[in-house]
Amino acid sequence: MHTEYEAKVRVEDLDAVEERLKAVGAQAVDVAEEEDAYIDLNPCIDVVSRDVALRVRVYRSLLSGRERYELTYKGPRKSRDLKIRSEITVAVDNGYRVLEMLRELGFTKHTTVYKRRKIYRYGAARVFLDDVKGLGKFVEIEVEGVKSVEEFRRVVAEILDILNLPKQLIPKSYLEMVLEKS
Repeated sequence: MHTEYEAKVRVEDLDAVEERLKAVGAQAVDVAEEEDAYIDLNPCIDVVSRDVALRVRVYRSLLSGRERYELTYKGPRKSRDLKIRSEITVAVDNGYRVLEMLRELGFTKHTTVYKRRKIYRYGAARVFLDDVKGLGKFVEIEVEGVKSVEEFRRVVAEILDILNLPKQLIPKSYLEMVLEKS
């Protein structure tokens, strides 16, 4: 099982962040639209009280024109102020068919988060410039290969400083933020 280390901040101007990323030598990876459907597994599993999620993602690369689909289990958070959680992701042939299958099994409710995302690589980090429908603009930082929460905090703090970003981290997922608005 993979552990995801992620930090998020709200920003006003994604273009300015992108310019700073380019100035420090970050490598552009992709521009994509993501459609994330989070499945309500009630009455079988109370995902809220267990702090878990099941997501079907449709990823559309705007550079290559390719689509890919994945099914992801997100385990309970290991930190209250950061997004650190176990994650299992598998590629699927067609995310829409997975949603159809889940509906046939009785899991008819889901919440969808739509975002346009620019992806950059900066050292061991992937930096995502996200414009999330109904929520606004955010920068997410995922750091791969870290061995501890302290190491993760150090790397994120360095990136926030280099990019001149706010230090106020948002521990909530986009799903939580969407649900709070509805």
